Amino acid sequence: MKSITELKEHDRDALLFWIKDMSGKAPIIISDPHNYLSETEVLKLNIPQQTRRESYEAAKQDAAARRRVILEILTEHPDGMTAREVAGELHRRGVVPTNERNFAAPRLTELKEAGKVKAIGKKICTHSGRNVAVWAVKGA
Repeated sequence: MKSITELKEHDRDALLFWIKDMSGKAPIIISDPHNYLSETEVLKLNIPQQTRRESYEAAKQDAAARRRVILEILTEHPDGMTAREVAGELHRRGVVPTNERNFAAPRLTELKEAGKVKAIGKKICTHSGRNVAVWAVKGA
């Protein structure tokens, strides 16, 4: 069996089907119809797929845990909180590394879609000076 490194570039490209990674970085082999790659080379080339999958699974678990903490926080604040305020509390509790609102906003949207929280009003954000939603636990 030939190694892929032994093939000329135009031969390799003709034999392998490549797909660009979502981020536009390194290509990932999705097919090797002539078995030109050794098992080790296939494993090396699939590392980006493996690491993306691992990151995705970890992110799913992190998101679920963060949703639970957000529900706790909103339960403790029945008058409601903005996404930035929730993110600040997440940061104070050591759940997230900064008080960036995007640590809370997507989870609030997911909780809204699940019927767990609702927007109960709006107020001016002290950071942006814009009107933002105030969130509370649904039924509270």
